[in-house]
Amino acid sequence: MKKTIFKTAVILLTAIMTVSCSKDGATGATGQTGANGTNGTNGNANVVGSNTFTFSTSNWTSQGGGVYWTSGITGATPITQNIVDKGIVSVFRMYTSGGQTVWSPLPDTNINQNLSFDYGVGTINLIMQSTNGVAISNPGAMTLRYVVISPSNKMANPNTNWNDYDQVKIALHLQD
Repeated sequence: MKKTIFKTAVILLTAIMTVSCSKDGATGATGQTGANGTNGTNGNANVVGSNTFTFSTSNWTSQGGGVYWTSGITGATPITQNIVDKGIVSVFRMYTSGGQTVWSPLPDTNINQNLSFDYGVGTINLIMQSTNGVAISNPGAMTLRYVVISPSNKMANPNTNWNDYDQVKIALHLQD
């Protein structure tokens, strides 16, 4: 008998809980839809435009009897293994022409000298080389800037000429 009363009490309690949890009220009115926000500008995540840096005469080391000169940047931490494997690093040299600043992509050839670069994780190596095999003088002072482009930004901007500083600046929202 105790078992029957217990079972009946459990069934009755379950029934009461089920009925009390049921939804039996009217729902509230739907609120007004808010105004759409304005679209933000595209960002430049995973893009690094370095500050300008200047090389002086003392930064260059003569190689091959002066047929080429080398210099480098260490501590370029944005250049990771992922960038080396799938991204882009562009280096631009600054000139002044008619009072205007002009950025020229490397490699850059002037008369009998070619300035090029290579890069690895955390480093950029610059090479000023004679184009005719004759020794050249120390390249001296020059101002450069590098831009590191992630694989995702490279894919997101497939029509960008990565050797045109103005296009790179626009596509990646870089500030001078």
